[in-house]
Amino acid sequence: MALLEKHDVPLIEDDVYAELYIGEERPRRESVRVQGRRASTAARSRNASRRAIGSAGVAAGRFATEVQKRKIARRSPTSLPIQDGIALYLRQDGYDAHLAKLRADAGRTAIRAARVTAEALSSGYRATRPEGGYFVWVELPRGVDTLELHRLALEQGISIAPGPIFSPRREFRNCVRLNYGHPWSPEADRAIAKLGQLVRR
Repeated sequence: MALLEKHDVPLIEDDVYAELYIGEERPRRESVRVQGRRASTAARSRNASRRAIGSAGVAAGRFATEVQKRKIARRSPTSLPIQDGIALYLRQDGYDAHLAKLRADAGRTAIRAARVTAEALSSGYRATRPEGGYFVWVELPRGVDTLELHRLALEQGISIAPGPIFSPRREFRNCVRLNYGHPWSPEADRAIAKLGQLVRR
C-alpha cells in the first residue's frame, strides 16, 4: 500500500465474498479495507449464480470520472431498472437480512460438502475449512493430475476447477477447487461420489 500511495496508483480490492462468512462473526484478517486504506470493491454476494452490477458498483472516489468514461467506452450499458431495484433493496435494509440467510445456507452446505467429500475420497487428501464464500480447495495425492481429472469429470457432466488454472506457472497440478454455492442435492452427492471414483482411477 505504501508503494501504491507513493506512486499514486489506485487499488481495486477484489474482496467479493467478505460478507459471506460462515459463523457468527466475520473472520479477522488483513485486508485493504480493514487497514483503512483507499480501496474499491464490487460486491457479488447476492447469491452464487448472479453477479452484481460490477463496475457500476465501484466506489471509485476521485477516479469516478475515469471509471465512468471506461464504462461508456466498453458499450456495455447496465440495466437501469436493475440498478433502481438494487438501490431500493439496499435502502429498505433487505440486503442484511438476505446476507444472514445466505450465511446460514452456506454454513450448512459447507458442512454437508465436507462430509460427502471425506466419504468419497476416504484418505490421502487435504481440504481447506472454508470460513466463508462458496469454495473449498482440495489437495489430492501427488500422482493425481487434475487437468486429466477435469477432462474425465466433464465427460460425466461434472464441473471442477483444476489447480493449474489458478497459477501463472501451472502449479497445483494435484489440486482442485470445488464449488458448493448452489443448494445441495442428491445430484451433488452423486457427483462427489463419482469424482472420488475418478480420483482413485
